[in-house]
Amino acid sequence: MSTVIDRPAVLAGRDAELATLHRALEAARSGTPQVVVIEAEAGMGKSTLAEAFLADAAGIGEALWLRCDEFEQHVAYGAAGILLDDPWLSTSSDVEVGRAILDRLGRARTTAGQVTALAIDDAQWMDRPSAWAVRFALRRLRSDPVLSIIVVRPGSADFGEHLTTEPAATHLVRPGPLTAAAVRQLAASLRSWSVPPGAIDRLVSRTGGVPLLVNAVLVGASDPTQLESDAHLPPSTAAAASHLLAAVDPPTRRLVEACAVLAEPSDLLVVGEMSEVDEPAAAVSIAARAGLLRVTPSGAVHCAHALLREAIYADLSPSRRRQFHARAAQATTGNRRLAHLVYAADRPDPVLTEQLISAAETARSSLQYGIAATHRLQARSIAADPAARENLLLRALIECVEALELDRAAALGPAAEESAPTALRNLALGLLARETGRIGEAKTLLRTALTMAKASGETTLRQRAALEAAILYVRIDEAEAAVAVLQDAENAQDPELGGDAATTRGIALWQSGDVRAALASLHDVPRTPDGASWEADLLAVRGMVHWHAGHLEEALRDLDAAIGLIHLWRPSTNQSRIHVLRSATRYSLGDWDGAAIDAAAACALAEAGAQTWSAALAHALSVDVPAARGQWQAAAEHLALAKAGLADIPSVQVRLTVAHHETKLALARRDWDRVVAICAPLGTADFMRSVSWTRAERWIMPAWIQACLALGQPSTARAALEVYEGAIADRPDGPSPSRLGWLRGLLAESDGEPRTARELYADDLDDPMTGLVPFVRAELLHTMGCLEHALGNRHDAISHLARARDEFARLRAAPQLERCTAELVACGLRSPAPNPLVLSEREEDVAALVARGYTNKEVGVALYLTPKGVEYHLRNIYAKLGIKRRQQLRQLRG
Repeated sequence: MSTVIDRPAVLAGRDAELATLHRALEAARSGTPQVVVIEAEAGMGKSTLAEAFLADAAGIGEALWLRCDEFEQHVAYGAAGILLDDPWLSTSSDVEVGRAILDRLGRARTTAGQVTALAIDDAQWMDRPSAWAVRFALRRLRSDPVLSIIVVRPGSADFGEHLTTEPAATHLVRPGPLTAAAVRQLAASLRSWSVPPGAIDRLVSRTGGVPLLVNAVLVGASDPTQLESDAHLPPSTAAAASHLLAAVDPPTRRLVEACAVLAEPSDLLVVGEMSEVDEPAAAVSIAARAGLLRVTPSGAVHCAHALLREAIYADLSPSRRRQFHARAAQATTGNRRLAHLVYAADRPDPVLTEQLISAAETARSSLQYGIAATHRLQARSIAADPAARENLLLRALIECVEALELDRAAALGPAAEESAPTALRNLALGLLARETGRIGEAKTLLRTALTMAKASGETTLRQRAALEAAILYVRIDEAEAAVAVLQDAENAQDPELGGDAATTRGIALWQSGDVRAALASLHDVPRTPDGASWEADLLAVRGMVHWHAGHLEEALRDLDAAIGLIHLWRPSTNQSRIHVLRSATRYSLGDWDGAAIDAAAACALAEAGAQTWSAALAHALSVDVPAARGQWQAAAEHLALAKAGLADIPSVQVRLTVAHHETKLALARRDWDRVVAICAPLGTADFMRSVSWTRAERWIMPAWIQACLALGQPSTARAALEVYEGAIADRPDGPSPSRLGWLRGLLAESDGEPRTARELYADDLDDPMTGLVPFVRAELLHTMGCLEHALGNRHDAISHLARARDEFARLRAAPQLERCTAELVACGLRSPAPNPLVLSEREEDVAALVARGYTNKEVGVALYLTPKGVEYHLRNIYAKLGIKRRQQLRQLRG
């Protein structure tokens, strides 16, 4: 049994909206993925427009429907689980769920010339993790014939930010009120009535042309003459609901009321039992004809419209509501059963309160912080003790912050502020202040929480307050304060709290410049046999410190292990930063293809989680490979995105990181003036000391010195070199070779001392760290070859330059390869390498993985593309390189 849609009636007056939908459909059929957002207030016919279009439009193969539920808007991945028919998504990350959605779209049942349709109804109620995952998937469709239709109420700006795709592929449709002509057409289609113009005008005026209200009047009227009277023109949704209910018999009315209380598509048997209707099928048929209910293709029954459901529910008496909720609790399970029991309660219920608290703890243990908060707030509504109610409120606020549901947490803030001045109150409000950028307020509240917890002897609360204060301090680069406050977090019995304290201590020690102590602290933490959520963060931080200490291979091992724990990740910016760090490590080790792939993953993770800080870092890292390979436009685009993300970021570390990668682009382009403009303000001794924990001198000073020498400013270069030598003496560990021999050699050459320069270059070439970083070694060999050529030593010049050329060719470092080849030609060796840069940034990523032996499916998994997207890129790669098979690509890139 299914509801029959009168399509001409539904589509009356919607010609412009239909034209937009048909244009998007044709574009999708041609291989350009499209998104249409249908945005309007409730009652404007958004859902029925989408349903009617998808039912009639030619060229649609499989239509995937996702109807979001207000009740489940705080269930992490609840909406995505419905779409994927997988209830076990709560332990996944946004990107993994997004990847699963991509895979589902790629497996849709379509034939040539057909489009896969993804329709999301009531999208404003989608849980945020699912919204991020869907947005992630939609942004990664390339040549896929996919049309996405998102039905959403206006004012869902936060949601919109997480679903919007590229502007060129997104269309906005805003269905407005029905005109008199559309109402006349609707009356003719629905009832075969010819209504006088005066009655039509009054109907439009009184209902505002809202399709839901107009439809209610037309369905509820017995004949056209009733439309002449204002008495039959309901002024509101509530009146429309009453109008429609009055037109059906009492059993049907009870069944509709039961559906309104259930608030989800339900089995006919369940609805019949709840409403105590003997013939539920007949009642459903009557309600469907009256426009009150709809029946899905699978036979589930639900209210025809959210507004109607809300109006019918609001009109129920309190006792009637509780009666229905009590029956609903017997017909449902899990979280819904608990919610119905809460709504059915008319007095405090200690047993149910304990059940809800237990459910909250279970949700929390599986990292479903948003659900845990919902259970605590439900428990608060039926708890008898005022102190218990306050405790539940404050813990729910903390869990909202942990779930990154900051708007929800902020809504609880005023009530929390009115609670008694306890350590828990200050901790909860301090966390909210910290995550919303109110740093001064957060400091005060978290310090007060720690002081009060110590005074009251609340050990776990003291440790938690100390940890959260320390996290604040490391974010604002106050390392000493973080180390000091973490003393109160020692010996935590909770392994997660203890692991987080160790991770934060490692960051603080690194920031203070004590890299060895940081590593010792991180290595002493015991690990669990099967891994735990906090261990991913621990490994990521340890890998970061190893990288900053110049231990590249150790860093790569830790970062690989952290990424291996992806199934255990908590909501955290580290999800993106692990890939940022591995990209930097792979770049240094000469695995530029791997570095580019990790940078793309980092951007995807940051975008999926809308993480401003992480997005700036990810796009900054994404500059390096295209810059070194001469892909100037791609590098510039990533740099612009990284700089755009700096507006609201108070972190010195992030700003220095973006400046670092801007310098790499300027160096690759030999834009010496730009290099000086970036580095000169940062290259003072005082500044170097103030940011010693970042090891920033390792990129600032070599770039500045090289640029000064290129611009003919040896005295400035010499002064900068003295500052750099002092910094290296104070902090010998670092993320890359110090390159002191190379810099001293360049200065010696400018002073007219080429033989001294040769010795200095040779010393640098013998540095073991130089051997670990292929690009640095190749650049040094290039410099040495140029010097030998200038000295007339042709044989040694060709030897050095040929080794440099081979390394540049392997890395596909086009600008350096071109300069090195030109120098070899000047030496009389004519063997120019072909230009390797004919592929786009994403084509390079695909080619790199195929060359490593990946299948199309594995490439899609690594780069978050559908199989059609991989095939599209491979076709372009083959055409550009003049090859036809994967084996030829492996030979070219082997």
